[in-house]
Amino acid sequence: MTSHFRIRTKSGAFGFIRTIGFCFAFTGGPGALPYLFEVLDTPSDNRRWAWAWGWKEALPTEKRIFYGRVIARKPTFVSMGFLPHFFALTGNVGDPDDCRRLYDAGRLTTFGRRVYELVGARGPLTTREIRAAVEPHRTGSSGRLLRALAELQSRFLLARIAEVGDNPGNYAYVWDLFDRWLPEIVARARGISQRCAAAALLEQYARIAGAPRPEDAAALFEWSPSLLATALADVRRGGEISVVRGPEGEDRLVATRRLRRLQSGRNARR
Repeated sequence: MTSHFRIRTKSGAFGFIRTIGFCFAFTGGPGALPYLFEVLDTPSDNRRWAWAWGWKEALPTEKRIFYGRVIARKPTFVSMGFLPHFFALTGNVGDPDDCRRLYDAGRLTTFGRRVYELVGARGPLTTREIRAAVEPHRTGSSGRLLRALAELQSRFLLARIAEVGDNPGNYAYVWDLFDRWLPEIVARARGISQRCAAAALLEQYARIAGAPRPEDAAALFEWSPSLLATALADVRRGGEISVVRGPEGEDRLVATRRLRRLQSGRNARR
C-alpha cells in the first residue's frame, strides 16, 4: 500500500495521511500498520526526523490532521475523514459526562479526571501550567502527569493542539478539551453508530495493512470479541472485504479488489 509513496514535503505528508486514513508516525508497531517515517524520500535519518518532527506539529496545529497516542499508545496520525469514527467508538458525546462515565466505569484514574477538569475549567493550558496546578511542589518531569495526559488523549478527552518553545529541549505542549478544539468532528461523530465506525475502520485497516488477521485488528483497536464479530460481518456483507485462508491456516482480511488481482495473477500463471 505504501510502496509508491515518496514524501518530501508537508503537503505530501498530508496527502499520505489523508489517503492512508490512520498510521503510526515515526516507527512501526503492532498490526503491520503503515508509518510516515518509512515513506520519507531521503537517505538522511537526520532529515527524516527534521521533516517528520516539524510536520507532526504543523499539520495538527492547522487542524489538517490529528496527532496523538491513540492507537497502541504510539504516536499516531489520523485523517479528519476517519477521526469521527475513532471518536464515535469511544462512546463520547462531547460533554463533561464523558469523563464521569469513563471514571465511573474504572477506565479513567482519579488523577486523570483531575487533569481533565482543570483543562476544562482553565484551558487551553501548557504541560507546565497543568503540572504547576496539579503538582505544585514537584520538580523535574512527572511520569504520573505524562501517563494521565496519554490516558486522556487515548480516550479522546484531551487533544494536544500546539507546541510552544524554541528548541526540542525546552518545549511544552498545549492541551485543550478535544470537543472544544474540534467541535465539528464531535458533531460528525454523533451521526455515526459504533457499529458503522468499527466497520469503516476495519475495512480501511484491511486495505492498508496487507492481509491482516481479524485478531490483529481487535488487538490494535482494543475491541471486544463481539465488536470485532459485528464489524467483520458488516464488511463481509458489504462485499469490500473477504476472509481468506492464509498459508498457515489462519484467517486473513483481504480487500476485494486486491483479492481479485491476486486471483488474476494465479490464473495467469496456470
